[in-house]
Amino acid sequence: MEVLFLGSVINTKDCTKYIGPSVAGNKMQIGIIKGLSKRFKNKLTVFTQVPIGAFPKEKKIWLGNGKIHLVDNTEGHKIPSINILILKQLFFIINTCIMLVNWSIKNRNEEKIILTFNAFLMISLPVLLVAKIFKVKNVCIFADPPIDVEQRGAIGRIVKKIENVITTFSIKKYDGLIVLNEKSIEKYAPSSKYILIDGGVDLDDCPANPPGGQWLTTKTEDVITGVFSGALFEYNGVKNLVLAMKYIKSDNFHLKIYGTGPLDEYIKEATSWDNRIKFMGNISNDKILKVQQEAGILINPRKVNDAISLYTFPSKMIEYFLSGTPVATTKLNGLTKEYFDNSFVFQDESPEEIARTIDYIMSQDKAELIKRGTSARDFIVNNKNWDKHCHEIAHFLKNINIGEHKY
Repeated sequence: MEVLFLGSVINTKDCTKYIGPSVAGNKMQIGIIKGLSKRFKNKLTVFTQVPIGAFPKEKKIWLGNGKIHLVDNTEGHKIPSINILILKQLFFIINTCIMLVNWSIKNRNEEKIILTFNAFLMISLPVLLVAKIFKVKNVCIFADPPIDVEQRGAIGRIVKKIENVITTFSIKKYDGLIVLNEKSIEKYAPSSKYILIDGGVDLDDCPANPPGGQWLTTKTEDVITGVFSGALFEYNGVKNLVLAMKYIKSDNFHLKIYGTGPLDEYIKEATSWDNRIKFMGNISNDKILKVQQEAGILINPRKVNDAISLYTFPSKMIEYFLSGTPVATTKLNGLTKEYFDNSFVFQDESPEEIARTIDYIMSQDKAELIKRGTSARDFIVNNKNWDKHCHEIAHFLKNINIGEHKY
């Protein structure tokens, strides 16, 4: 069977060079591509719409074609476009159609399936059109539901609204879905056939450091570092985390915040209120992994009832758990019982409760905290690796049928 992966994947090291790419989304695509390449080998083709911000956010106006190295012996074929709003979407749709048609004709005597990362306008329209004409099976990895959290200009809001309407319509038309949170199926495609893959890790990327984080070497008088890393949006609960600092009783707890977003200025201002808060800005993923491995507590204060939380999976939890450092999190519906069993859980998302839980962690014996970090890493390595996930994905792809929307 010929498999075509269509997404927005680039080389991992390039994710922080541009405005637009999602480090978490890119890592997920890389993991899936690597896992599928082991199963389908030279039967796997990758097309990518390079995900950088439209001009003038980025100075590149022409997004050319050509190949891009991704993992091992796997390359992606870049889909060309003009990097200007509206023209960008239009040219991506047209050129994606052309490349999909050529791929379908080239493999006309083979069983074929198209696997897409998300169902955005630029991806779903050409895929569903070409799939219908050439009778190609199609499956979508539904990672990002049509919810907008960014601040946009008037034209950007109109374009995004149109895109969200088309995404909501298109997602129901796929032959199958791979979802990160079952709530997204209930809301957007209740009659579709699906499997749940909430996130994963490349076993080759497992850290060599012993689990336990800062607790391996800390002394009683040492400052313990709490770390938040991620996009600085309201839905991530960063404001509540900052406000929690005034309720924390432990004198030697400090907070470092890594990332960028609309709350940059709020975080910078907070550092002037409380010198225990440090704003570290945006750094490469390699560096943030090292920061996580050396921290005392990794904190996920994401708001429970925000739309993003209700229908997505907090991918940072995979990264946090893999570090081996103790994790504190809100009770998100995308997390299963195993995540809660291996972390410290806020009973609600209020600053007071966040502070209470952090104080509780600070009072625990070091051996217990190291044990918690160890069990969290073991859970991810044993149950959430891409080799295991891609075995399930490959089985799903091979057994899905055209037009099969129900179990």
